[in-house]
Amino acid sequence: MIKYGQTWWGSKWLNALSHIDYSNRLPRGRSYANKGAVKDLRISGHRILANVQGTRIKPYHVTVEIPAFTSKEKEALTGVILNNPLLLSKLLNRELPESLYTMAEAHHIRIFPGRWSDLDMHCSCPDWAVPCKHLAAVINVIANEIDRNPFIIFKLHGYDIIHELQRIGIEAISETVTIPDLASLAVAEPVESYQSEHTMALDEIDFSVLEDMREK
Repeated sequence: MIKYGQTWWGSKWLNALSHIDYSNRLPRGRSYANKGAVKDLRISGHRILANVQGTRIKPYHVTVEIPAFTSKEKEALTGVILNNPLLLSKLLNRELPESLYTMAEAHHIRIFPGRWSDLDMHCSCPDWAVPCKHLAAVINVIANEIDRNPFIIFKLHGYDIIHELQRIGIEAISETVTIPDLASLAVAEPVESYQSEHTMALDEIDFSVLEDMREK
């Protein structure tokens, strides 16, 4: 069975929605997700689009729209990041610290929904409930996407942290550079000394028995 929300950010996404899931729809959606019913999941801006295979032959079309941050909220988040060197260094190394969530909350910036109406959700199925099990399946799968890349949760609000830092002239690290261990560069065994045939022949000559050819 697939586990969803295994990282802190993915778990936070699911927990926020579980607290408002009074109809217990998320577990039903999880069973759909485990069966691989969610097809063609894609993220476009702050919209999540997917097809979910139900009991009918034709899959249902699902759309989940996350509210975008306002300009003031984006500006406030950028200010929080720039005023915190430790946070900035982690972000530049493409790490998303949990502390950013706390700082955002302190500025009344809501990252995770507090009620279902915070999300604009639609499904083409005949079920009147929101979320239906097809929407709930997509919500579970999104937790997996957040597990893989937690920066997605901010992109869904229309705020690309790395891009914003680059826009103001701060470059993120694109890849990890591995510095070789100097010990591994050392020669494991001494190199044998080289002797030519002529050198070996000279070593065998006894110069003490040779006639002294100097002039007398």
